[in-house]
Amino acid sequence: MRMAAPTTNDCLVDCAVKILQEPDPWRKAEYTRDVVRWWRMGDIRQDAGSVVHGRAPDRPARADDKVRLVPPGQVPKLGKGGSLASRVAICHSLAHIESWAIDLSWDIIARFGAHPDYAGWLPRAFYDDWVAVADDECRHFLDLEARLRGMGSHYGALPAHDGLWESATTTAHSLQARLAVEHCVHEARGLDVL
Repeated sequence: MRMAAPTTNDCLVDCAVKILQEPDPWRKAEYTRDVVRWWRMGDIRQDAGSVVHGRAPDRPARADDKVRLVPPGQVPKLGKGGSLASRVAICHSLAHIESWAIDLSWDIIARFGAHPDYAGWLPRAFYDDWVAVADDECRHFLDLEARLRGMGSHYGALPAHDGLWESATTTAHSLQARLAVEHCVHEARGLDVL
């Protein structure tokens, strides 16, 4: 079932929810590019005012037929890049991380941009920054997916895990916790890679 696509009639928070509800990673990337463009052109609003926002999902939609998720211990070893299979595994892992990073960027907008404890005091710059992050993560995902295709593979050819989303779940209650754990600790320690 195809989810409703974001439109310029939606506010940014509702666009973020719709992107999170899209299970296909390539369509999610397409929607991200559209929303980034609309946001930067001023074609969508930060908030819809009286419109009731869709709720940020507990977990972003994922198409089981696109990428098979397994427990972290069941993901194939990456190797050191000395063979084509190892380079494909590393590139696939990075593409998967970037795919989740797209969701994390939209989730922070959808979850906290509509939250009554946060929405009233988040400045426009907060949204600008997270839209820019979503754009960067989307570009990284598409570049890595193109590299995978250049090596004769594709995103979804190997199983992956969703460990990165686990900490998003534990920080869903607090913007401060999300920023500290997900976007500072993981990035600083490199735990969001490989």
